[in-house]
Amino acid sequence: MKRIISALLYPARCVACDNVLDYSRYKIGFCKKCYKKVKYAIEPVCRKCGKVIDDYNKEFCLDCQNKKHYFIQSKGVYVYEGNMKQSMYRFKYSNRRCYKYTFSRDILWVHGRWIQSLNVDGIVPVPMYRKKQKIRGYNQAELIADQLSKEIKIPLYNNIVYRTRKTIPMKGLSDTQRQKNLKNAFNFSGKGLQLKRVLLIDDIYTTGATLDSVAKVLRDAGVKEVYGLCMCVGKGYSS
Repeated sequence: MKRIISALLYPARCVACDNVLDYSRYKIGFCKKCYKKVKYAIEPVCRKCGKVIDDYNKEFCLDCQNKKHYFIQSKGVYVYEGNMKQSMYRFKYSNRRCYKYTFSRDILWVHGRWIQSLNVDGIVPVPMYRKKQKIRGYNQAELIADQLSKEIKIPLYNNIVYRTRKTIPMKGLSDTQRQKNLKNAFNFSGKGLQLKRVLLIDDIYTTGATLDSVAKVLRDAGVKEVYGLCMCVGKGYSS
């Protein structure tokens, strides 16, 4: 009875369009209409950053052809377009923590075998500035990392990297401005911890500046291999 009342008062909503789901058929995830529209970041994709590209014959997007990354490889789950933009906004700013279940499920569906093949020692979320996280109440990357850690039984290390200062919002900044904005913005606090391979989790991949900044800190601390996984990635260009 409590579940029925809860379902009536707080009905499950589509992660993409936010419309109420048919409770008899769905508990979490996408409605039938959105499921057909949501685009997953699957081939052809850049072999380095995971952005969707337009040519099966190309291995890397134009950015990765001309740029050094501190992570070995990164993957994306969804293409950052359409309703997924609003979905990520609600996840970050509207307390839709429940999205973590859908996101973790789709991570395993799209990249489960890849993750297992990496044989990583731990999962690390990209950290938020502490004051900002206190105001928001949670770190969206940590929610995803924590749920994924529980499902695949790989340890979560959510405190070994921290933000040393507040950075300005990255939207609208060029790649150079993003790098300057993130310079010395992260530090390592896992002294004595020996990790060889790490999977770094973030919400959105645009230029890779954030992922690179955290990966560099981990590499400088002795981690041999850093891999990335982001919920959403943009479209890349192959030439």
